[in-house]
Amino acid sequence: MEFKVVYANSSKIGIDSEAILDLGVVYIEKPANTEEEVISLAHDADVLIVRGEPCTRKVIENLKSCKLIVTPKVGYENIDVVAATEMGICVANTGGMSAMEVSEHAMALLLTCARKIIGLDKMIRSGEWHVFHGPEMRQMWQGISRLHGQTLGIIGFGPVSRLLALKAKAFGLNILIYDPHISRIIMDVMGVRPVELTQLLKESDYVSINVPLTQETYHMLGLSEFKLMKPTAYLINTARGAVVNEEELNQALTRGYIAGAALDVLENEPISMDNPLLKLENVIFTGHSAHYSDEAWLEQNQQPAVEISRIMSGKYPWKWVNPEVEKKYAARWVSNKPSL
Repeated sequence: MEFKVVYANSSKIGIDSEAILDLGVVYIEKPANTEEEVISLAHDADVLIVRGEPCTRKVIENLKSCKLIVTPKVGYENIDVVAATEMGICVANTGGMSAMEVSEHAMALLLTCARKIIGLDKMIRSGEWHVFHGPEMRQMWQGISRLHGQTLGIIGFGPVSRLLALKAKAFGLNILIYDPHISRIIMDVMGVRPVELTQLLKESDYVSINVPLTQETYHMLGLSEFKLMKPTAYLINTARGAVVNEEELNQALTRGYIAGAALDVLENEPISMDNPLLKLENVIFTGHSAHYSDEAWLEQNQQPAVEISRIMSGKYPWKWVNPEVEKKYAARWVSNKPSL
């Protein structure tokens, strides 16, 4: 029986389909926007590839031959991992592949806020150039402080955060970490200080969000949290938009509870042009680009073929997000346990 791979591609973003075809599989790539469309397309597939397409329990329970659901991106909140695990289906993403890029982007946003780069650029483009320290320039420059000795609070301490911490320490920033799921031994080794979220918000000059979107982190930061922050502090989000309550962030920014925000991600993307955050001068947007580099994009596009090859050769996925599926997968699909 032929091995069938389906890419439910509604985004029109390509992957390395030639590498998949080189595996000798039947490969189908079509858009599928609804649960019914995904089921119709992939009900008999051995592998389903999705980006943001619905991969709910209803969809998964109708995937009668599926051994692997893989997404060529880091986020997998559209995939019901619990349902997949119950069905003995491996789920894989590209976790960690863009960690370098996202950490660089977060650091770039921090520096942009710290040095008021956007405001200075706009000022020059409007025809103003006050090279001497006159009153107009003093007003524009006010609030720019040296980074050395300031504090960066990082929420979450996964691969991105660890790289960001290394970069920030090179600038002389003190690093606070909130992550109840990571051993303090790891933090001690990296020379960062673990604290509770409340303390991190109170002490930090910059707060970087680097956690996945889960039930635990949904709207993790709202008005009560912003009120704890310094009025001179900046919020940086390169993780997931829904970790922040945007309506309450807007209130915090307009009321002066915090100095500004740099947002690569939003709860609803693309941004609606009537979003009130667009009217604020103290907000920077970068359009969900933190993950991108030419190198990372190539790696992500090749990753589905790598994971499909592993499944076909009796191995578990390299980047699986549900290793707890191991026993059910082996019981359902193979007589001999696959290797890691």
